Amino acid sequence: MANIQLSDNLKQYRDSFGFTQQDLADRINISRQAYSNYETGKRAPDLDLLIKLCSVYDITLDQLILQPFSGRDLIREARTPYHINRRSDNREDLLALTEEEAHLILELRKADWEKQHLVAYILNH
Repeated sequence: MANIQLSDNLKQYRDSFGFTQQDLADRINISRQAYSNYETGKRAPDLDLLIKLCSVYDITLDQLILQPFSGRDLIREARTPYHINRRSDNREDLLALTEEEAHLILELRKADWEKQHLVAYILNH
């Protein structure tokens, strides 16, 4: 039997972030039809997929599966809060990013869970 709270939350979070079913399916690497089945409660997503969804929305499993949707808890950036900083001094407590570094970070943030972990693995080995 489908988790009605999960099905409702999947739709609420997707709508709140302004994603179409296809947008979200692309982000988590499944078909739009498969995602639609999760939203309608025809099928239940496995744990790996639930974790990917939590990563997309930056929420906990508990929030996704059990808690009623509350849009007031979401923090979304309308535009990036980051600015390219050209360091003019040698302060050790500041980290200045080049335009290329800032672009890479923003692309990493948009990447799906698997790509983010692949990049982390490459950087750590």
